[in-house]
Amino acid sequence: MRILILTNFYPPADAGWGYMQLCEEVADGLSARGHDIAILTSTHRNGPEPSRPYPVYRLLDLDPDWQSGRSAARQFFVGRRWREKQGIAHLHRLTADFRPEIIFIWHAMGLPRALLHRAESLPDASVVYYLAGYLPEWPDEYLAYWQRRPVRPLARLLKAPMRWLALRLLAWEGKPVPLRFEHVICVSHYVRQRLQEQHLIPDSAVVIHNGVDINTFAPAERSWNAEADVVLLYAGRLEPEKGVHTLLEALPLLSSSARGRIREVRLVGEGEPDYVQRLQRLAQSCDPYPRSSRQTNEWITFWPSVTREAMPAQLSQADILVMPSMLEALSRMIQEAMAVGLLVIGTTAGGNGELLEHERTGLVFEPGDARGLAAQLERALKNPALAAQLAAAGQRSVRTSFRIDQTISKVEAYLQHLVAFPQ
Repeated sequence: MRILILTNFYPPADAGWGYMQLCEEVADGLSARGHDIAILTSTHRNGPEPSRPYPVYRLLDLDPDWQSGRSAARQFFVGRRWREKQGIAHLHRLTADFRPEIIFIWHAMGLPRALLHRAESLPDASVVYYLAGYLPEWPDEYLAYWQRRPVRPLARLLKAPMRWLALRLLAWEGKPVPLRFEHVICVSHYVRQRLQEQHLIPDSAVVIHNGVDINTFAPAERSWNAEADVVLLYAGRLEPEKGVHTLLEALPLLSSSARGRIREVRLVGEGEPDYVQRLQRLAQSCDPYPRSSRQTNEWITFWPSVTREAMPAQLSQADILVMPSMLEALSRMIQEAMAVGLLVIGTTAGGNGELLEHERTGLVFEPGDARGLAAQLERALKNPALAAQLAAAGQRSVRTSFRIDQTISKVEAYLQHLVAFPQ
């Protein structure tokens, strides 16, 4: 097959993270199986371009580009239509040269809907969306920006006249651009059901769970006994919907004996500055660490995001992954932690319940419930045998049913069927 993958970020880039990494792994896997792959993505790149057996074309502008340092209003009024037309022109040139049978659209936030609509209109290629999020629910990003009401009165006053003009310009341009989403792969049953209930994707949409490389995320030895200290880990974006504050709110609710078993609470990731400051204030307000003179704000450590290559080592240093997300399509971080052998304590918000099952593959609490999280942490810390049993069951589940080679095989079979029997 000849497959053109259209996505907003592609490694090495400093955004996109799990979605972007999964895209690369599937692209690498399909290429290794003999398929012709090409990537069309944004100009964002962080570091040298690695050597690959397929081309990566970094030609597209994101609009709005939230990492550019320019205001969305300025980006809207200055050069937006030209950038949109340039992106469509790049798509036409590349499809004319590469002649794809499949245009595979991954994470598309920031890519103009007019570009995606043009891809859907090309005559000789089937367009497939991989949804590990809720793209069909989201309006055009500029529509969302102009419809959003600023919090500060002065900002509302300044934005009002531009908002009136911008919304009329968008309407004159035929925005929002309707997308068909004719062929869809969803990352979880939750995502599929949620979007189908709103009649945003067809009944033919399929579910292909994401997976992890069980060779990269190999089991690590750890001791589960009543005397051993443990490291709690959170790894991911530091944003409110990830619920990291729930973990910090739960720590003071633990008994002193349970807190005494925790050597470190490690938060790995970066995010919204205001939210990071909130987390740092919560850390400083926690009770003193009961086994030394150090304060909890030294016991709770903040680490920058680590590369994909460094994540297995980071996981091998921890014992329990806490994933307090308010909503997840299906967390790769949970999969990676389980594969390495960590006990996972988290929420089943969104699609995580298809992987994390209470008292079967981990422990579960409700989103935002600090007391519930504290109760599950207390159980794990006071009952090492239970922790070891659940960690082993989670590891078996991932290594049996959530492997990246399975993901690639199912994606390959879906695309091959579509090429053989185009609709």
